[in-house]
Amino acid sequence: VLQQAWPFVGQYLEKLLVNSIAPIIRNSNNHLQTFAFTKVSFGVKPLKVHGVQVHTGTDKRQVTLDLHISYIGDCEINVEVKKYFCKAGVNGIQLHGMLRVILEPLIGNMPLVGAVTLFFIRRPVLDINWTGLTNLLDIPGLSSKSDTVLMDTIASFLVLPNRITCPLIGELHVAELRSPLPRGIVRIHLIEAASLESKDTYVKGFIKGKSDPYAIVRVGTQAFMSKTISESMNPKWNEMYEVIVHEVPGQLLEIEMFDKDPDQDDFLGRMQLDLGEVMKNQIVEEWFTLKDVERGKVRLKLEWLSLYSDPAKLEQALIVNNSITVQNSEEPSSAIMVVYVDQAQDLPLKQGTREPNALVQISLLDKTFESRTVYNTNSPAWEDAFTFFVQNPNQQDLDIQVKDDDRQLSLGSLSISLSQLLMSPDMSFDQWFPLEHSGRNSQIYLKIIMRFPFVSVFSLRLQVIIQYVLQLFQ
Repeated sequence: VLQQAWPFVGQYLEKLLVNSIAPIIRNSNNHLQTFAFTKVSFGVKPLKVHGVQVHTGTDKRQVTLDLHISYIGDCEINVEVKKYFCKAGVNGIQLHGMLRVILEPLIGNMPLVGAVTLFFIRRPVLDINWTGLTNLLDIPGLSSKSDTVLMDTIASFLVLPNRITCPLIGELHVAELRSPLPRGIVRIHLIEAASLESKDTYVKGFIKGKSDPYAIVRVGTQAFMSKTISESMNPKWNEMYEVIVHEVPGQLLEIEMFDKDPDQDDFLGRMQLDLGEVMKNQIVEEWFTLKDVERGKVRLKLEWLSLYSDPAKLEQALIVNNSITVQNSEEPSSAIMVVYVDQAQDLPLKQGTREPNALVQISLLDKTFESRTVYNTNSPAWEDAFTFFVQNPNQQDLDIQVKDDDRQLSLGSLSISLSQLLMSPDMSFDQWFPLEHSGRNSQIYLKIIMRFPFVSVFSLRLQVIIQYVLQLFQ
């Protein structure tokens, strides 16, 4: 099937690169604003599927497939950065990973499936055979990690929380399929490590010293770096991070330890854990042995927070959060909020006659997201979605700015107090909002959903009992 369909898959991938990936690359670096794909060919060697796993039972209106894929292709992709007269390309790609395919919603009419959604749960293994890479490295601002930059761009587009959604029928809320409500939140407490390897050496390398360890914590594209603890093989961090979990089982918690050095940081070990284990146990607190090193372990406390629409959970969450003491500045969240930016109507024209190139900037405190740009229309449809952690919805406002793509010309604005959302049915808005400082009839359609992450009462009680029993045996 793939052999027969591969030419048409190639046509779709060409459109994906030219229409979606290229704008992301242009916006990622000021020196790449004239970046373009000049040739895209995915050759005759198709992608191969080595195994299929089907997940059923989680949602009766969908079918979930995990495809273990590999692509060792004869593709040819050429790029150009006109500003610097630079030409480069790719002559062959190897890609290996697990691609999740979700068929939803299941419907009672042909084609029986409303849409197909694709994404990698974990970052795939990618090997690129570059041509003309040295030309790219001559561009100011680019480092020797240019292939990593491109891989990061592809990963940000394909790896959770981002998804590619292909609707098969009309009248679908594509943004909600592309960015569904999370399954839950995991609160990661990085407590300490012990018996790490000593990497620092003194006196011409004959005397081994201690390490200066730090940790990198990852779940998909969500990543955090701990502080560095100087001269310790038993560092104590007591730091806390919160991550959004979309797919369980499947999404992994990955932690890597390094020794901070002036030149190149030394590897101190890694660990992985499927977050499905955290969802099943609700609270996991234990020492994890570090892999790929001779010794070392890390102590974590992991909490699964389910999402509720009951306002009573907010007060409980605020009380629990006030009791959490961590070393890093991350304040625990009491809510998450998903904002679906659908469309706008009757935006003002530029200079009175020209259609705007409209985008939306959405801000909560110091966190700002930006939608894609829709060109040459005063009634744009964005179908974008953004997720925020909220510390206290009683005291925060959501700020929305509609702007032209020069980011200077304002096309309208809107401020929504989150306290209003707390009084709405099911903690959600799904409506048109009039824009301020805009045209007389300018409006924007938003769907906003708030949920309160909270550890189940049973799990909290069980944790207290376990801690009491452990104290008895100490």
